[in-house]
Amino acid sequence: MNRIRVLLFASHLFLPSLLRSPVWGQSGPRSVSVAEAASIEGTVIDAVTNRPLSGVSISAKNQSGSVVAQQRTGVAGAYHLSLDDPKQAYVIVANAEGYRPHEERVVFTTATTLSTRMSRKTIGLYRPIPTLLPEAVVIAPPTRSTAVSAPAGPRLTPPKTLDAKVIFAPPLVVAAPGKTTQLRAIQFVQSKAELLADAQPALEQLVAFLKNNPTTEIELAGHTDNQGDFDENLRLSKQRVEVVKAYLVANGIAADRIATRGYGPTRPIGSNNAETTRQLNRRVEMTVLKQ
Repeated sequence: MNRIRVLLFASHLFLPSLLRSPVWGQSGPRSVSVAEAASIEGTVIDAVTNRPLSGVSISAKNQSGSVVAQQRTGVAGAYHLSLDDPKQAYVIVANAEGYRPHEERVVFTTATTLSTRMSRKTIGLYRPIPTLLPEAVVIAPPTRSTAVSAPAGPRLTPPKTLDAKVIFAPPLVVAAPGKTTQLRAIQFVQSKAELLADAQPALEQLVAFLKNNPTTEIELAGHTDNQGDFDENLRLSKQRVEVVKAYLVANGIAADRIATRGYGPTRPIGSNNAETTRQLNRRVEMTVLKQ
């Protein structure tokens, strides 16, 4: 009788826990779902000077075009946007006075499903490209086959030609005084003193450098390959750096801070026997004369 009582007491203790246990052969208990979330953060900078921009209106739009997050950058140019669903794509929009609007599509990875997604993004803003260029400065369309000779007086470059694509230039790294800085991004129409549209960001960087260093004086040197008439190449190299100088002066740089020289084909840095190396010889160089 005592043994029966013990067995009944034991079954009373353990039976509820047995009933709560999962049945063998069935899947275990499922975890409680955690709400998915996502965010994107970073810094908005001037694409030419790399300085952070404050007061920039930055927002995120979902696939239906609705704004789901919006804020303005602080002194450090930082932003943080909280988004609701990492499974969909967003369009990040940045607007600042004096700069071209920026839009960029952001898609989060889908490697995990129950976690907080975060993406870091530095956004560079460019100032608008001027449409009315100063006299003697001509920026030709990127397609060489459509380039035409410069007419007399100022030339109005159609905005759609320059705004049709986003042009990026590598950061301007200026050599020590007396050393040569290669300005390879400043390119011209073949055999002409006409700037290609791709030169615009590099020209803006040069303007920013001289404005940020108001006592600096420079020399711009033009070079060509050895194809064609020697005297014509000499003249062309001088004309090209004069065009660059005219652009700088038109954008607020004092003319007496900029010296120009044309060397033509006399100072090659590559062989003139092949086109790939002749390209190295067609260049504009800058030397800091005084800081």
